[in-house]
Amino acid sequence: MFNQLLKFFCFFCLLVSLSSIASENIIEDYEIKGISGDLENNVALYLKQLVGEKPTRTLRRYAKTQVENSIKALGYYSPVVNIDFDKDERELVVNIERGPATRIESLNITVNGEAKQDPFVQKTIEDLNLKQGDILNHGVYSSAHKKIESVLLEYGYFDAKWPVRKFEVSLKKHSATITFTIDSGVRYQFGDILIARNTPAEKYIRSLAPFKMGQSYKASYIADYNLDLSSTPYFKSVRVYADITARKNKQVPIKVDVLHKPENSYEIGGGFSTDLGPKVRFKWSKPWITDNGHYLESNLNVSQKQQDISMAYTVPVNDPNDDLWRFSVGYKLEDELTNETYSEILTGQLQRQWLTEHKWVRTAFLRREQETYRIGDDEEKTSEMLMPGISYARKQSKGGTTPYWGEQWSISAEFGLDSVLSSTNLVRVQLQHAWLRTYLDRHLIFLKANVGAMIVNDINNVPFSLRFYAGGDQSVRGFAYQSISPQNEQGERIGGKYLLASTVEYNYQFAKNWRAALFVDGGTATNDFSEQFEVGAGFGFRYLTPVGPIRVDHAWGLTKESKSTRLSITIGPEI
Repeated sequence: MFNQLLKFFCFFCLLVSLSSIASENIIEDYEIKGISGDLENNVALYLKQLVGEKPTRTLRRYAKTQVENSIKALGYYSPVVNIDFDKDERELVVNIERGPATRIESLNITVNGEAKQDPFVQKTIEDLNLKQGDILNHGVYSSAHKKIESVLLEYGYFDAKWPVRKFEVSLKKHSATITFTIDSGVRYQFGDILIARNTPAEKYIRSLAPFKMGQSYKASYIADYNLDLSSTPYFKSVRVYADITARKNKQVPIKVDVLHKPENSYEIGGGFSTDLGPKVRFKWSKPWITDNGHYLESNLNVSQKQQDISMAYTVPVNDPNDDLWRFSVGYKLEDELTNETYSEILTGQLQRQWLTEHKWVRTAFLRREQETYRIGDDEEKTSEMLMPGISYARKQSKGGTTPYWGEQWSISAEFGLDSVLSSTNLVRVQLQHAWLRTYLDRHLIFLKANVGAMIVNDINNVPFSLRFYAGGDQSVRGFAYQSISPQNEQGERIGGKYLLASTVEYNYQFAKNWRAALFVDGGTATNDFSEQFEVGAGFGFRYLTPVGPIRVDHAWGLTKESKSTRLSITIGPEI
């Protein structure tokens, strides 16, 4: 009897032990069989949540329900799902027969109200990723509803209602009927601009509005308006919004709330480049000098080999961003920035700036410049130039300080006459272009070109700062700053009449804040195109920060005799 009790007790302890061990098992992995592609990915999203859970009957029932729902969401309403535990109950094994697909048999979208004749709304409906004959997809259905709602708000249909929004599924026919009925109501117009607080800038706030009272509403105009006001020198913060709750008589008022900058504003910043070394920047601005919005700005930049200070007084005409007069003065010193060069420049400039119909910033200017410079062992020279000119510039980008799309143009032309306060007759033109695109989220292509030319009899009579050079962090990497240039008999780089430079760069984003780069640069500065076209190439890394990418490049001067390499470090966006 005692022996029997002892055996029973041992057997009971074994069961308890095995039960305890089993209860400690958790699901470590899962396997999906019978499906692939989007169906498998959708099921996996649900199963990932079960990793780390205990393998119980309740969990098996829950998992089966979740898997069935995930397959139904992609249009398969009669799946057969079997779930087992494998590998000591540490792996969830899911066998699935998806069954027949449920297709959209009927798609009925009815728009009533003014949106019925609106081409923007109709175009959105036509472009929906929702077509008769397609497999029913719950996500696509929800997305279609959101897109229509979004375009209705974008174009001012603030009273829009949805009397019917549904889909019906026939399990017998494996078909679905989708019905949208939309009562859009009226399309609202822009109403009056209401400024939340007293401000001397009221004239400019109203003049910068990209719409007129009574014009049909479009939300993108509000975003543009907010950006334009934020770009003026007057405001610390700007908020522009449509007060939808106050809409009446087919109009919606636009509210503007601004916070002014202080009477004197200061900014301190810095940076680094291989050419200049560490750099410190100080900016002082006085954003409101007169009742007409005149403002003053002063900038000081200091690095080891280059220092400059400038001051500009601006008189807005209508738009303080792009329609203005400006008078500026400046001083710039470069000492040993390149081997055995020295340059000291005093500048005064009067310019008229305004925006063209096609969004180019056009600037007509008259610049007076006096420069004292020395190249190598030559004696110091002093030149004077009075140069009228004109420039056109346009920049478009998306992504802020880390752009993923962009394009930039700069075109300038200027001239001087030795009979009119200038040291030589000179015509100088320059074109710069940069292009940036991102593909498949991770692949970035950056292209850049810089072309310049001068008409002048003798390059030795041209001020040092107006001559063309190539090489450096922003030009042909692998070559020192301004090291690509024609040379005189003493081997001193004297600069050229012509400039050609280009860049082809590829970036791959391999982590959230990191990109790897491959690039090829080429260029020459020349007087007669007898010099070699220099080529540099290399690789680098980009660390993405709120102030722009930190770019570290290692480049080879492929056409240099020494084939030596250079490290290049810059901070800031490509465009």
